[in-house]
Amino acid sequence: MRRDTRSPGGEQPTLLEVGEALAALPRDLAPMRPRLAANAFNSPDHLFELKWDGIRALASMDRGRLRLADRSGGDLLPLVPELAELPVPDGAVLDGEIVVCDSRGRPSYDLLTGRSLPARGPLPPGPKAAKRGRGPVFVAFDLLYETHRPLLARPLEERRRRLTALGIRSRSLAVPEHLAEDGEPFLDVVAEYGLEGIVAKRRDSRYIPGARSAEWLKCHVTPRADVVLGGLVEDERRGAIRALCGMYAGDVLAFVGEAYVPPYLGRWLDEATRDFTADASPFATPLPLRTGMRWLRPRIVAIVEHAGEIGELRDARFRALRFDGRLEDCRVEEPIEMESAPARAGSERPRLVVLHSLPFGPE
Repeated sequence: MRRDTRSPGGEQPTLLEVGEALAALPRDLAPMRPRLAANAFNSPDHLFELKWDGIRALASMDRGRLRLADRSGGDLLPLVPELAELPVPDGAVLDGEIVVCDSRGRPSYDLLTGRSLPARGPLPPGPKAAKRGRGPVFVAFDLLYETHRPLLARPLEERRRRLTALGIRSRSLAVPEHLAEDGEPFLDVVAEYGLEGIVAKRRDSRYIPGARSAEWLKCHVTPRADVVLGGLVEDERRGAIRALCGMYAGDVLAFVGEAYVPPYLGRWLDEATRDFTADASPFATPLPLRTGMRWLRPRIVAIVEHAGEIGELRDARFRALRFDGRLEDCRVEEPIEMESAPARAGSERPRLVVLHSLPFGPE
């Protein structure tokens, strides 16, 4: 709506309503990401949250139009059409994660990637495509824009308070709690419930889109890594039995070890990677040929759990293909050592934070 007013000199300036003057929400935001901590720690300067076993996403509502984008800007609504009515306030951008939970209320990446996604590309649905799980739910843990105004330069504590004050919790949108100071007992409780890990965030941290910052630190219950899948060792009866894994050092793909493939995933992984078969090894270092070895073009990102060594996988286990993975992220992470203060409380408060944060409480 426009209003014309006449000035004493006869000029006719045009005034814009405030709502029209607000800029459209940005469409190129990339999520801020954590670096790796060597161990869990306690710190009065940090808040601690659950680490979610799902797909990172930004949810925004711009003049009545919902957008749900992955960390590369791709549209996620075809994956989770149930979230088409997500109650995001107009002019808001929420940072969070899409999760599907198992029967015990725990987020499960396998259940999420088992869902059918027509626009996913060459990779087929995950091995649990027949299991629906509980959800999907968008878990919102940060508020980047409110009423079309950026909050990126505001401290995390303020953004969290504003997010909670929106009152937008629903069956499809969860706003988890956080724990102050006590990261060590929090990780212990998270491990007890069989969850992925925790994220430590400085209370005063600003939001830097696309950055991997030490202001945020992730702590896994079981060490895990994103790797490039460069080949498989296969058995005629079981399918894939070993995954050959690489990480980039500069522009060079280095072999970092192999991961055991559980029997229930072997046949599925064999079929899922057939279109990526290559004639030669993608690794910079020569590997001895073995019976059943099949090379792959370096286009697939996999999640593996391992024993925790830096730059070399030991006792590794293939867990899943990362459908939202990026090859450039498959690099050795140098863990950051953090000093730890004494814990201020026992396990009761961390346990309540876990129970109140999960979209579906453990049964």
